[in-house]
Amino acid sequence: MKEIRAYIRRDKVTPVVETLRAAGAPEVSIIEIHPLGYGYEASGFVPHKASVVDRYRHLAIVKLEIVCADTQLERLIHVIEDQCTGAGGDGMIFASEVVEAVRIRDRARGEPALLDERRQGRTGADART
Repeated sequence: MKEIRAYIRRDKVTPVVETLRAAGAPEVSIIEIHPLGYGYEASGFVPHKASVVDRYRHLAIVKLEIVCADTQLERLIHVIEDQCTGAGGDGMIFASEVVEAVRIRDRARGEPALLDERRQGRTGADART
């Protein structure tokens, strides 16, 4: 399994996440960050109370986290890359190994833990095989 951490422009969150989901990404976590790096401009960070989509429009950079099967890695990285503008500040993508994944609810381990058994009509022990 692999973990993809992508730091992308806030205005690319919706198209990237929608395309990742269409490409089969098991789950995508969206994390608000306040970046300190090249091109950083000091500004106050105030969490916004709005809908999920509106909320991320106020961030300069958003971090996406995806844990996926090894076979999905390149395809999901290309999905993110395809949204670049070619300008500075497009972001960074990091990929790393995931030693283990455990879904706490039913103790599914490994790649089966990444799958939503409810979508596949499986539950409990069936999801662990």
